Amino acid sequence: MSQVYKFSLEKKYLLLSTFLNNKVRHGGVKRADQIKELLSRFDVVSANPYLSIGKSVKLSLLNPSAFLEGLCFSIVAFFKGISIKGLILFSFKSVEIIKIIRANSDREIILEGGGNLPIIVMNYLIYKKLKFNTFLQNIEYLVPENNRDNYFKSSKDKYFLELKGYKGAKSIFTISDLDSAILGCQKIHSETILYFPAAKDLKKLKTIRNIRNKSVLKKKSCYILLLGTVANPPTRQGMLTAINSFKNQNSKYKLKVAGFGTDIFNHLNSSNINILGSVTEMKLQELMLEAKCLIVNQAQTTGFLIKIVDFNLAGIPILITSKYYQGYHLERYGIFRAEYNQIPKILSSSNFKSDFDTFKKPKL
Repeated sequence: MSQVYKFSLEKKYLLLSTFLNNKVRHGGVKRADQIKELLSRFDVVSANPYLSIGKSVKLSLLNPSAFLEGLCFSIVAFFKGISIKGLILFSFKSVEIIKIIRANSDREIILEGGGNLPIIVMNYLIYKKLKFNTFLQNIEYLVPENNRDNYFKSSKDKYFLELKGYKGAKSIFTISDLDSAILGCQKIHSETILYFPAAKDLKKLKTIRNIRNKSVLKKKSCYILLLGTVANPPTRQGMLTAINSFKNQNSKYKLKVAGFGTDIFNHLNSSNINILGSVTEMKLQELMLEAKCLIVNQAQTTGFLIKIVDFNLAGIPILITSKYYQGYHLERYGIFRAEYNQIPKILSSSNFKSDFDTFKKPKL
């Protein structure tokens, strides 16, 4: 059973990270950077063990004992809820995981959640009677329409295997109080470590805020930003709803849409909607410098939208236009609830200021 946990300078740790060193700078990667930075004062070896299936098959040929170990567990797990696809994929992908764990047998494991594969890894660690701690990106079984991996026979099997993994962890660290409350309903104790950008990202965000405070806000920018990665089903649906809703409004403000895969919305370009598609980090910073505000129209899910913290630190107000409860009651941080027909009035209101409170860095 999970419990209140304190990391020790006397211990050695192994961090297995889903998004470590990923080149696409989405929210999962930024959370992974934060976790790595939080753990940097401890004796930690970090690794991303989740290789492509091609590399995993080649590695299996060189490490038959590790492959057989992964296969044996997968067969057992098949009778407890993983699918045929999950059995095959984990049998091969477990080879790198097992190889790294064997090489660091003197270290306590820290597992970063993100996607469905870590759920199986948690159950593998329980099967091997290995102690582990876990940092969650979100609660996977509650992510709407999250069927892209199909590692499990059913949503019910996924639900039970995920909860079993959490119950077998020494400690759990969630990204939001909502996630901790949900786990609490299952009698699973967890601690909340809110998202905060790693030092390299924080520096960029502070620079944007300083420039905006000095000059850009005086230019009275007339465009609003909508950002997201369409690979995430709740984000994709929320962005589509936002674009269609904005299109029906007679507003002096233009909506600029950017993010990985947002090219799929190109057919929705219009006089007041500009679909930019994927943009570079430099282009995103340019957009943030001149934007009036950010719109968030996320479908309700768990976790926490990392862009809310990033834009707050960059000094950019945020309008929540959906029932995304983690964004409620944050007006002191420049985050406001709004209906689409209210946007022009809100943006011209004297209460819509840029000198709001900023989020603080959490401690581990």
